[in-house]
Amino acid sequence: MQGTRFSDVLRESLGNIYREVKVAFTPVPRPDKWLFLVGCYNSGTTLLADILGRHPDISGLPTEGHFITDQFVKDYEVGLPRMWAGREELFRLTEDDVGPDPIRIKKEWGMRLDLHKSVLLEKSPPNSVRTRWLNRHFSPAYFVAIVRNGYAVAEGISRKGAPKHLRDGWPVEQSAWQWRRTNEVLEEDAPYIQNFMWLKYEDLVRDPLTELNRITSFVGLRPFKTFDPRKDFSIHERKESLKDLNAESIRHLTPEQVILINSVAKESLERYGYTLLTGEI
Repeated sequence: MQGTRFSDVLRESLGNIYREVKVAFTPVPRPDKWLFLVGCYNSGTTLLADILGRHPDISGLPTEGHFITDQFVKDYEVGLPRMWAGREELFRLTEDDVGPDPIRIKKEWGMRLDLHKSVLLEKSPPNSVRTRWLNRHFSPAYFVAIVRNGYAVAEGISRKGAPKHLRDGWPVEQSAWQWRRTNEVLEEDAPYIQNFMWLKYEDLVRDPLTELNRITSFVGLRPFKTFDPRKDFSIHERKESLKDLNAESIRHLTPEQVILINSVAKESLERYGYTLLTGEI
């Protein structure tokens, strides 16, 4: 019929019904442990999830968990791709908050996980502000927070963020604030969580076997016996061997951008042991 969307609406409705049936018949996952990888966007969570997902006792989601549940606000849907700090109140959850349905989330994730594995792994950068809520509802929960050089992270967020309302992407100082605020919230919330560890991106790419086995020891799994950094790993659209990409990112920064990053994140950069850059690169 002209002027209607009958076929589109019918297709969408049937899709929603099919999804609800799948959720209804999916068992609630009850793994030995949930493992959450958190940290700022562009900090190496995708890389780490790819590597850990190859452990025989770990099953990881094929994409970020917040993309495949209807219970969490999605950054890109509210015009904040890679920038939840722009509206932190939309994303922040603690153990006292109600709203998202944890049973539904577990089922939505469970449809894409191997429930025979003892550890189920999820990674979503926006979950950095939900660790306390996840800790309450996904027991026993383990959290690995990864930190990467703030200059490289800010450059990556500005290059990849692509907000529709800004032709040139996020200003680099705003990206630096996203990095700083992510780490601040993780620091604030860590004392509320029993199983929490920090990891640096630079340590992971320099000595991957040691860092991976710090994680397996933390989670209580058998260690990786070997690790070949020459194998290709999925890093968003790229397939490449394990290497430190900080220098490549930092080379893209202008002297003015370095100064802007310092104006926002100088103290945080120093606290995490990163050498401060000047406007002369």
